[in-house]
Amino acid sequence: MELSLIIPAYNEELRIERTIISYIKNLKEHFKDFEILVILNGCRDNTLEVIQELHKKYPKYLKYKDYEDAIGKGGAIIEGLKYSQGEHIGFIDADDAFDVNGIIKLVKLLDFNDCVIASKWKKISFLDVSEPFTRKFFSRGWNILVRVLLGLNFNDTQAGAKFLKKEVQEAIGQDFICKQFAFDAEFLFKIKQKGFRIKEIYIPSKHMEGSTFKLSNSFQMFNDLLKVWRSRF
Repeated sequence: MELSLIIPAYNEELRIERTIISYIKNLKEHFKDFEILVILNGCRDNTLEVIQELHKKYPKYLKYKDYEDAIGKGGAIIEGLKYSQGEHIGFIDADDAFDVNGIIKLVKLLDFNDCVIASKWKKISFLDVSEPFTRKFFSRGWNILVRVLLGLNFNDTQAGAKFLKKEVQEAIGQDFICKQFAFDAEFLFKIKQKGFRIKEIYIPSKHMEGSTFKLSNSFQMFNDLLKVWRSRF
């Protein structure tokens, strides 16, 4: 199988159908064999019913796992990695914030790189990023912490679109400290520790209402980041 695309989902009944249909339509034009794995993370709305109906329409491409208890965004991605069959593996957010053609470009770049990540911030000014001011301010503060503590010199570790080769995924394993929103930083840290090449490219994006991330999650993120930092010693 060429590609496995993981989508963690928490209460996404209003957005995920559009995302999945868009990706199936566009991926079919570029890949002969791919799968979309939706990992439902303790959903309390009708996300499961939406996915079940889509599965009936697209059984060849769409698979899903439903976890009744919340396992976190990172936990959902980790579960998706366990079931992925593709030679190229990636994960995106359920909100369809990134341009689909840009995501396909990311996957194609894996022919020359071990891991490729999307960025909202690379070579883009603070004012031009399509996000509320408070979220942008938090993003830049988080970026500084990740650079200082983990030595990850990327403009954007949190953008919800990352792809890697299967051998890279196998090398870093599935034992992660972070099960919530700090997962992305640990994910990149593990890849860097193994000596693999990570390429960051700007992909156009738009702010989507209904994000499950809240600024109240920041304390947990900082605590998890410290745990990853301590694991170095």
